[in-house]
Amino acid sequence: MKTIQKIAVVFSLSLVILAGCTKDFEEINTNPNAPIDVPTYAFMTNAQKQLCDNIFDAWWGGRQSMLWAQYWSQNNYTDEDRYNIRQNVNNGYWRTIYTILSDLNEIIELNENPDKAGLMSAYGANVNQIASARILRAWAFQHLTDLYGDIPYFDALKGKSDRLFLPKYDKQQDIYPAIIQELTEAAAQIDVNKPGWTQGDVIYGGDMAKWKKFANSLKLRMALRMKKADAAKAQQYIDEALAGGVFESNADNAAFKYLTSPPNTAPMWNAYYVDNRTDFAVTAQFVDLLKGIPVGGAAKPNPFDGVEDPRLPIFAAPVKNPTMLGEGIHGMPYGMPDDITKQIGAQGSSWPGDAILAPDFATVLMDYAEVEFMLSEINNWDQTHYINGVRASCEYWGLDAATIDAFIAALPPANQETVLTQKYIALYPQGYEAWSEYRRTGFPKTLVHPGEVTWIDLSGNPVIFEALGAEDIPRRLTYPQEEQTVNGTNYQAAKAQMGDDTFETRMWWDKQ
Repeated sequence: MKTIQKIAVVFSLSLVILAGCTKDFEEINTNPNAPIDVPTYAFMTNAQKQLCDNIFDAWWGGRQSMLWAQYWSQNNYTDEDRYNIRQNVNNGYWRTIYTILSDLNEIIELNENPDKAGLMSAYGANVNQIASARILRAWAFQHLTDLYGDIPYFDALKGKSDRLFLPKYDKQQDIYPAIIQELTEAAAQIDVNKPGWTQGDVIYGGDMAKWKKFANSLKLRMALRMKKADAAKAQQYIDEALAGGVFESNADNAAFKYLTSPPNTAPMWNAYYVDNRTDFAVTAQFVDLLKGIPVGGAAKPNPFDGVEDPRLPIFAAPVKNPTMLGEGIHGMPYGMPDDITKQIGAQGSSWPGDAILAPDFATVLMDYAEVEFMLSEINNWDQTHYINGVRASCEYWGLDAATIDAFIAALPPANQETVLTQKYIALYPQGYEAWSEYRRTGFPKTLVHPGEVTWIDLSGNPVIFEALGAEDIPRRLTYPQEEQTVNGTNYQAAKAQMGDDTFETRMWWDKQ
């Protein structure tokens, strides 16, 4: 991981037009002393930071992905825990990610423009700038399609070039191969013998060999995710990704590391210690899983029964007020109404640990541990790759070798449940990926579902998880209401080709 050497304060040149799916560009910095052409490194820094600031913040991260993965629960205002989302947040999410995608397009266009390429080559070889922008763009599009399903893709970023502001929605079954092709081409485009980014690349510091591994590792993720939908193509992509070279250690992790001083501190640190929004607690379900005890109010079987995970005190902090639940680490049961969560309170349940709320937290886009768990799955639940994945995660969080060895020795052997549940643990706090993996695999089995008991209160009464906006753990996020109004014709076509626009609507790769 690379620390931020310099974060440029850049106003995005992408203006959201109409639906927010496509962008037009105009110069908004009117300083007469400013350069006419914004340097590409500023676009790259801004795109990396804005993706991490937004996808992993207190709203789209804390109040959506971390909830839906059941890593966290809210201490109050628990409507989102129970799937009653805020549409203004959903609207903003869609607009923001597409705006960032347009900024990545600008990197590509500036480096391909024969009148600009020479100037921009001062910040790294043109071909390497283009390739890394394509890889990061692919990551963001994969994130969007895994969230919504069918989305504007092929025409989504043609506002500037073609004045196309109301793009159609493409089928996920067409988007996935297109993104994978983009990754394949971008990896091949990288020339490790030419300079990478000279500045502005916080994720890899211009190390193009690592960008290539990121492209192949992301290709592996997508190939495995689509395997139930198109097994033959998926296997082809798996073979290609492995031949191209995937992550080999934690040194290859794709991570954006923040700084210790504002304004470049991590979004969750800002939420807790700048905005004073101490709204989130680690769930009882996740804490119980890590403690190696029966999980939640329903006492679901724990695949690691009797084995306490040494990452627990890193992932969760001791309660500040032990009056209700006692001393130590205690999670907030997931899916309870406000009046019951308030009985426990923000001080009575465990916040995320100090490492998670650090100002210089490194937001992970993809890591080596995930690759090892995928390799275990691909190789029929291979024990060596399983252990490698657990070890990689524990080492990443700073555990010493003796502690890791003792933990691994106590774990049950690799099988579908142990591998995929350890993968779920290792993905913390990548909520969106953990939720996507649950939708793909059905693991972990320890999540609480609507209608099930989530907690036995201190009087011995069962508390039921009563959902508000979905029948079960959502299979997707519904389209923003703004799209229904502004891009209505294309929205209606997308709704028809998806089958509906509900939380229960399964996307192409989400097969039972």
